[in-house]
Amino acid sequence: MNFSGKHKRAGFNHQVICTVDGKLLAITDQLPGARHDAYCFKKHGLEKYLDKTTLADKGYVGLGLLTPVKHKPGVKMSKAVKENNRVINKLRVVVERVIAHIKTWRVLHMGFRRPLSSYQRVFSVVRGLVFLAAGGTFE
Repeated sequence: MNFSGKHKRAGFNHQVICTVDGKLLAITDQLPGARHDAYCFKKHGLEKYLDKTTLADKGYVGLGLLTPVKHKPGVKMSKAVKENNRVINKLRVVVERVIAHIKTWRVLHMGFRRPLSSYQRVFSVVRGLVFLAAGGTFE
């Protein structure tokens, strides 16, 4: 189910892959918004395209990607771990900027207010336009 009774809107989870210089490579089809990022990563089979040098956020810990270390309650993080997290997060800023650029399309950042059965068609058009604007192709 994609509808959140709490927020009164539909939510979807898309995975975005881009290079560290900001070139958009892929936007996956939607999965229900209540699904965890790690589940969506596995469900789309992205592990065959990415490896241990791929930067990811803390939602992907344990998947063999380069992620920041999570802070454990009651345990002080060393300066080296903090610095490592800082370096990873500085590199990931580009990814977050690409995601923010995609969300400039109102249909992707606001609640989807049309019949949910039409979301896939609308998203496919927007994804094509995003790639066209980024200088990519529809392939």
